[in-house]
Formats: sequence, structure tokens, C-alpha cells
Amino acid sequence: MKKLVSLLLATILLCSAIPVFAEEMPAHVLVVYFSRTGENYNVGFIQEGNTAKMAKIIAAQTGADLFEIVPEVPYPDDYDSVLPIATQEKNEDARPAYIGDVENWEQYDTVFIGYPIWWAGMPCIMYTFLENHDFTGKTVIPFNTHEGSGQAGTQQDLEGRLPGITVLQGLAVRGSKAQNDAEGTGEDVANWLKSIGLSE
Repeated sequence: MKKLVSLLLATILLCSAIPVFAEEMPAHVLVVYFSRTGENYNVGFIQEGNTAKMAKIIAAQTGADLFEIVPEVPYPDDYDSVLPIATQEKNEDARPAYIGDVENWEQYDTVFIGYPIWWAGMPCIMYTFLENHDFTGKTVIPFNTHEGSGQAGTQQDLEGRLPGITVLQGLAVRGSKAQNDAEGTGEDVANWLKSIGLSE
């Protein structure tokens, strides 16, 4: 009997250390993101992109799978060289190609979509990904990094472009914070997940 009581107490203690979700976390969750290394505005030369850091924090807190959108033609490391390329892509409504794709796309019912803000919107390569996949019936949750423009209307853009989906409130974090303050960004993500009903 004592052994049984001890076993029950140990089980209770173990369960108390595991985060409890306000609504059970969906079984199949994916974090899709595009992020750029090299020279970035307000953070200098970086080995891991601002949005990539944020994406990995979200994946760690939700248990999600990760897919990075990697351009087929890499962007230059030099920030000033990227500006005219991004401008041209936006003016031409370009659809840059990316490498690989998500395996078993159909299994994911919840998809976090992450990107930096370029010229007051999503980079054009994000539209390539969005147009290559059927989001019908999925829950989409946007997140982004920026240096002062917040979401820049991208949540409304996603809502308008992807019919038949549920879009939850997104999160915008300054790129400099995502790059240099993992603890603070983690707190922002945790509070956000709680606010949209994915954790207590």
C-alpha cells in the first residue's frame, strides 16, 4: 500500500511539472518561416536570422515541427545589396523559388507562418509558399520580426488571401529583440500563446 501511495505521489509531482494547455494543443502543428542571415538592419551581421530565432522559440514552446523557406537563389549578405532586389521583387509581384517542401502537408491542422517585414509587407517568397499549398480548414497563426512597423497589415493580408481558414491573432517582435534577447522573446511568445488560448 505504501508503495502504491508513493507511486501516486510521484506521478502527481511529475504531472505538475508539465505545462497544461488551456485548450489541448492540436496534434499536428507546423512552424513555417523565412529568415535571412548576413547583415540585417539594426543588428549587424548575424549567423542566424531574427525570424529563425523566434520560430525556434515558438516550436520549442508548442512542440511543433519546423520548416524553413530557403531561397533557391540566396539573397546577398550585404544589406544594401538586398534592398534593390527586394524592391524589384515587390514591384514585379515576383514569386521567388525555394528549396524543398513540407512533407505530409495534409497532416498539419495548425500552421504558424513567420517572416520579417520587408517594405511594409511580407517578402515575396512567402507568397510563393502560400500559393503552393492548400490551407483550407487549417488554423493559421502569423508571427513576424520588424524594426518599428509591427505586423504592417500582414495579418489582414493573410486573411484575405487564404479562404476557408481560421486566422488567430499574430505576434510581432522587434528583430533586435528576437536576435539579442532570447529570454524576453520567450516571455513574449508564452504570453501570446496564452492570449490566443494555446496555453495557460
